[in-house]
Amino acid sequence: MKKADVIGLFFILLGVSLIIHHIIFWQRPFDIGDMLHHEFFEAIFLTAGITLFIATRLNNTKKG
Repeated sequence: MKKADVIGLFFILLGVSLIIHHIIFWQRPFDIGDMLHHEFFEAIFLTAGITLFIATRLNNTKKG
């Protein structure tokens, strides 16, 4: 596994762990009143992680 794959998976796990943290403490996955705190970082981590992971996987398949 390349370094970019590990970083991508780390971001995905970080985003998922924030969602789980939010569910455990507030009993709901998303909160409109807290949109600028938890949900912002969840979205950034998940988007960056998924994009990085898919990009490195597609790049590896093109190289052979």
